[in-house]
Amino acid sequence: MSDRTQRTLLVVGDSISLGIAEIRGTEVTGRVRRSYLDILRAELTDLNFIVDADIHRTTADAVDLIDPLLHGHPADAVLVMLGGNDVDLLWKRFVISNGKIIQNRIRVDRYAANLTRIARKIIAAGSRPILTDMPNHSLDIRGRFLSQLSGKDVSAMIQANGGQPVSDQGLEVYREAAARAAEEVGCPFVRYGTALSHLPLESVSGPDGVHPNDYAHEIIARELKPVIESVLDRCRTAEIGSKP
Repeated sequence: MSDRTQRTLLVVGDSISLGIAEIRGTEVTGRVRRSYLDILRAELTDLNFIVDADIHRTTADAVDLIDPLLHGHPADAVLVMLGGNDVDLLWKRFVISNGKIIQNRIRVDRYAANLTRIARKIIAAGSRPILTDMPNHSLDIRGRFLSQLSGKDVSAMIQANGGQPVSDQGLEVYREAAARAAEEVGCPFVRYGTALSHLPLESVSGPDGVHPNDYAHEIIARELKPVIESVLDRCRTAEIGSKP
């Protein structure tokens, strides 16, 4: 490999990587002032960022698109910022069924398998994957938000199914599955969502109760930065060691 002063980070993400603070269906109705990527760009000025993100993207979507992305955007490292849409409920079914149908978008076993496939494809392309967990939802905010949109008391449906504690337990299963996937392929794992969970959910949630707010994006950037720097430092060390 040639000696380069500028490294490239490819970010494969969802609406969080687009800096979205609120979505109503497929309509983006709010954005943060500074996303985690804005913060990282300002602090890691010698790093070239390539971002490919889309709303509602899951790991199943990323499995299909990762090969052409890697071919079109050679990168030293790839940050996989996905998972929130996998663990998210199919809210429309939940509301229409009056809380009787509770289904995640992607089953946890399939989510973990998708992450493993994505990471291995990244490694096979000669890049270094970085996997992450995902942020939590404030179901207090989410319930009020969906109640307003649907004209039903979604908050009551949520409470009838165990509320925030039951949701937190389910989320942790996905987070640990992601951690095991990272361990299996031997890549870094950033628990930025866990870091956010140490704070009151209302303090880090956007208006829809799902997307991180400005304060949360500062924390996300803080958690990601040292890991990204460490991975890219190892890239430099590997290149120096490979020179004759």
